[in-house]
Amino acid sequence: MNRYEFEDLISDYIENSLSLSKRKEFENYLTEDPEAESLVDLVRSTIDQLRNIQKVKVSDRFNERLMSRIKNEKLPYRLKPVSGQKTFMGFTPVYASLMTGLTIALLFVSMQLFSPDMDASTSQNQFYANDPVPTLSNPATTRVNPKPQDLAEAEEDSLDENSANLPKKDYTKRIHLVND
Repeated sequence: MNRYEFEDLISDYIENSLSLSKRKEFENYLTEDPEAESLVDLVRSTIDQLRNIQKVKVSDRFNERLMSRIKNEKLPYRLKPVSGQKTFMGFTPVYASLMTGLTIALLFVSMQLFSPDMDASTSQNQFYANDPVPTLSNPATTRVNPKPQDLAEAEEDSLDENSANLPKKDYTKRIHLVND
């Protein structure tokens, strides 16, 4: 007999429901293993303690309420909040705060995407490369161009003039291809 078989048969041994051959095999194992006797005694005392526990009286509808609560706990979501739990418009505080944050984020994003007035106000705050850098110690230099020149009003393209005067650079000696 191995340890697992022994442990399976302990309660049957205590209740005296083993066959004679199994009982002899069980008692032989008890004599061979000193820890086995203490394990049997421990199980025997546990069974005695369980028999001496006072019985608890419950209401007649206990089983019905228990089964309905188990059924509600198995649902993936709850339709009704737990009694005594605070809610705000049907949401628990955690979900209410998440919904509020998502609503504010949605409003902010939609205002940024669909507001036509925002383009004019952002163009007034643009800085150009020739403007001096505004600092706190020199507020006089924080000049902002009141009305930037519209590209449709420009007579010439300044990029064409600057790029026509620049010499073309030769990069053929600096570029190395993989198979060269």
